[in-house]
Amino acid sequence: MEPARDSSEQALPALLLHSTNDTFPSTHTHLLPYQRVKIGRLTDTDAAPVSEPSDPSRAILFNFATVSRKHAEVWDEDGKIFIRDTGSSNGTFVNGERLSPEGEESQPFQLRTGDILVLGYDVVDDNGVVVHGKVAARVVCAFTEQDIHLVGDGPPF
Repeated sequence: MEPARDSSEQALPALLLHSTNDTFPSTHTHLLPYQRVKIGRLTDTDAAPVSEPSDPSRAILFNFATVSRKHAEVWDEDGKIFIRDTGSSNGTFVNGERLSPEGEESQPFQLRTGDILVLGYDVVDDNGVVVHGKVAARVVCAFTEQDIHLVGDGPPF
């Protein structure tokens, strides 16, 4: 039997996302080895982006119009965290580089602490006002408790 986890301990490994544009609260998603976690848009029914996974807690959901319901997926493989765009319309970007053309799945891309992950892009009106924002986040790939506090220039999680 596994010992009880102290409430201050976080499940590891994990992907931590810290908003760079203050549009969502910081997230901490436990990554089980080789199990993919969906990233997508929150639907009206508050369910996962699609009927899979059956456990909505295995999804990272954002209430952003520029994020596709089935936008991307992340997973831990051999002590590394990967992301793959699953054919989103508005793109998945890591450090400014789009992972795949619109509507096409990307190859897996290794995320590293300090990367900037962007889902979608800002949609602006004729006056330059953002009407639909993007998800922009600083990435922390947490494998140890010390990693949880590595968020670069931002506040700790």
